[in-house]
Amino acid sequence: MTALQQSAGNAAAALAVQRQTLGAGHGRSAPTRRAFGTGVQRAPDREEHSSEYTHVAIDKKDTGLDQLRLSLNTNGLKTAASLDIKLSEGSEKMGHHKHVFMWDATVKGLKGVTGIVEGVGQNSTVNVKIRMLDLSEPGLFSKGNLKGDQPKGLGGKSTNGAWAHEGDIPRKYLFIEGLDQANQSGFKDWLAGKGWPDNHAEQFTSGSN
Repeated sequence: MTALQQSAGNAAAALAVQRQTLGAGHGRSAPTRRAFGTGVQRAPDREEHSSEYTHVAIDKKDTGLDQLRLSLNTNGLKTAASLDIKLSEGSEKMGHHKHVFMWDATVKGLKGVTGIVEGVGQNSTVNVKIRMLDLSEPGLFSKGNLKGDQPKGLGGKSTNGAWAHEGDIPRKYLFIEGLDQANQSGFKDWLAGKGWPDNHAEQFTSGSN
């Protein structure tokens, strides 16, 4: 089992228990309307400039997807170590706490994304598209800075579409579904892997959206 699959499985179990507890005797309130759009947003059209990866962010604390999106907007994608989150001893031995995990755009990668969303639940996940020129997979002449997320550990070329990046990934390289839009200024630069303009994230915290 890869780090991505293990994390999704743990999250699904935790959310199921949490929701069962919340529903016992108190009922569950109707789902909050999403301020930034409903349903799964269609991914932006792909171009050849930069490879695209997908991180599935999970609402593990059940705070709601709007809050999850705003947190991603403020913080970008951070490792467990950066968030001061303690993982299992086995996961930390393999360095999972120092990495951000993602899926590539291959058939296996897309199946991985779908598996997590279906396993955890669409109402508890936000897909985050990543395009960053500095990301590179291992090849014949370079070991790259992405590591395959293999069942036995991190390293080498991915055989299942899952990858790990050591260190945080800044907000400017993310397309947060339900928040970002293809008609926003700087989208073409993001698509090319150059990132959004420096002030892009501010529009979602200033009350203008």
